Amino acid sequence: MAFNGDGQKFTGDDGFIQRATFGAEIAGDGATPFPAPGIYLVTAVAAASTLPAAALGGTSTSAGDILVLETGDSVTGAVGDDVVTLTPVDQCDISSWVMEFTKAEIDVSTLCDSVMKYRAGKADMNGTMNGIFNAGTSDSTTGNLREFLPIVKQDGDTSLDRFDVSATVFLGFFYTSYVAGIADKMYVVAPYQIYGNALGGEIGSAQSFSAPFKFGNLTYTSTISSNTTTIEPTFYRLGS
Repeated sequence: MAFNGDGQKFTGDDGFIQRATFGAEIAGDGATPFPAPGIYLVTAVAAASTLPAAALGGTSTSAGDILVLETGDSVTGAVGDDVVTLTPVDQCDISSWVMEFTKAEIDVSTLCDSVMKYRAGKADMNGTMNGIFNAGTSDSTTGNLREFLPIVKQDGDTSLDRFDVSATVFLGFFYTSYVAGIADKMYVVAPYQIYGNALGGEIGSAQSFSAPFKFGNLTYTSTISSNTTTIEPTFYRLGS
């Protein structure tokens, strides 16, 4: 795989957010390539897997990895190489996002130490996404607002639909680089959960909001292999 973007400097306009939904599952058969273009979550890896192998000291593809195929790519899974299709949808009410990573500071000093001693704990993330209220997106059945308020939609006297509050763990694609014709795509794929939102009004201002979020726990159980895959936050770089 070739990477052409080393030295590339990013701007805020390079990034955006997508949310992915799970679609059709595909079982590797050793003969039929997975459809390309396509984005897949690997749910099972065969002992004699033909999924792309890692190089330069990395590990081979494992369940929970994201497989991205561009037009012209050809990957044929062996029997036992199973994937589920991911369909990312742009979040067009978001104007900016940031993830801040930390590790807990654990004091392991004892009276016999001459100076304080510390160890780092597990990695954590606090994120914020800012946006502008967009009718049909912010108040959709998968929008941020439904995490706190039920959504009721009424079309005259012909239909009334109510969608109760839903504490959802979303599967997000957080892009730092996605510009057509410019080097490589870089993004964090991570389950996340929203912990805040805002509505309001002010003369001369947009209906803006700020929504804090953190990593969430998201698993997928394959109907093919019955494997339950935990999706871990991962940084991906896609070369040409």
